[in-house]
Amino acid sequence: MNRNFLFAMGLTLLAPAASAQMAAKLDPGSAGQVIQRQEMLDREMQNAARDMEEGQRRSWLDSMANLGKLRIKLAEAWQGMGMSPQGAKAVADAYDPNLAARMHHESLRGKSDEQVAEMLQSAITQKHYLSANQLLIDYERNRLRIATN
Repeated sequence: MNRNFLFAMGLTLLAPAASAQMAAKLDPGSAGQVIQRQEMLDREMQNAARDMEEGQRRSWLDSMANLGKLRIKLAEAWQGMGMSPQGAKAVADAYDPNLAARMHHESLRGKSDEQVAEMLQSAITQKHYLSANQLLIDYERNRLRIATN
């Protein structure tokens, strides 16, 4: 769970006790105002927690849609390199950006196109599809970076 969400929930749970202590110390006329203020703050905290949950859900849905688009583009790139549509889809569907972010990235610095092609072919042959996808992404990023310079 998100730390902010846990913090908000903790505040929501602790707020009534703090309010009761404050109300006990004040005169009876202002105690009602303190309770009303605390109830309003509680509602605001609940709304904030609900909004945060909704934002996280929406973000997750957006990322899944973007992952689908990325996998489609990867499959198109693999097909462009001569792979069958079914094979390209199988390789592209193996891409997981969370795992790819944590794995070792083979450096492409100083590598020729032929060397990169050999690396890609080796990864596909060994069925290391996640590595193959990441190599292809890194290669295309480098190619675009060189083209814009």
